[in-house]
Amino acid sequence: MSSFNLILFAFFFYWLLVMFLDRRGILGRYNISTYGPVLMIRTQKGQVFLDRLAVYKGFWRNFANLGLPAMLIGMLVMFLMVLFIDYMMIVSFQTHTVPPPSKFNEPRNIFLIPGVNEYIPLWYGIIALIITLMVHEFSHAILCKVEGIKVKSMGVLLAPIPIGGFAEPDEEQLLGKIEEKNEPGKEPGEPKKLATRNERVRVLTA
Repeated sequence: MSSFNLILFAFFFYWLLVMFLDRRGILGRYNISTYGPVLMIRTQKGQVFLDRLAVYKGFWRNFANLGLPAMLIGMLVMFLMVLFIDYMMIVSFQTHTVPPPSKFNEPRNIFLIPGVNEYIPLWYGIIALIITLMVHEFSHAILCKVEGIKVKSMGVLLAPIPIGGFAEPDEEQLLGKIEEKNEPGKEPGEPKKLATRNERVRVLTA
C-alpha cells in the first residue's frame, strides 16, 4: 500500500470515528462541534490573560483603527495582483511564451502549500499557522475585551491536524440584539451592552 493510500485510509477512519463519537453525544459533552471531518474545539481558558492584555485600551483602539485602511489597501492590492497575473497568463498563451513543463511548474509546485510544494517545508506552514492564529484570533478577542464585548470561547479547528482557530464573541453584543421569546412569568434579563458601529468595525477588522 502506497503512503498516499495509507494517509487516505487513515483520514477516512478518523472521519468515521468523528461521526460515531458525534452521534453518541460524546463530543458534545466536551463542548466540541463537528463540521464534517473538522472538529471545532472550544475552551473558556485564557479569559484572565485577555483581560490583562486589554488593559491598554488606547493602544489597542489605535491598532484597530490603523487596521481598517490597511485591510482595504491589502484587498485592493491583492485584487490588482490577481488581475495582472490573469492578464500575463492570457498574453503568454497568445504569444506562445508559456514556459515548457518542468519541475518548477508542476501542479504540486504551482500551489504554495507547505509540505506539498517541494520548495516550501511543512514546518514553514506550521510556523505561519501559529503566528497567524496568535495575531489574528487574539486580536479579535482582545478588541472584544477592550470594547466590553464578551468572548464566549476560543478554540482550534482540527481535521485531524490544526487548520485554523477562532475567537467566538457574543453575537448579540457585537451585531445587535437578537429577539428572544420570554417565557410566561419569567423576568426579562438585564439588557446587554451593544457595540457601536465604530466598536464593531474595530473588532471585525482587528
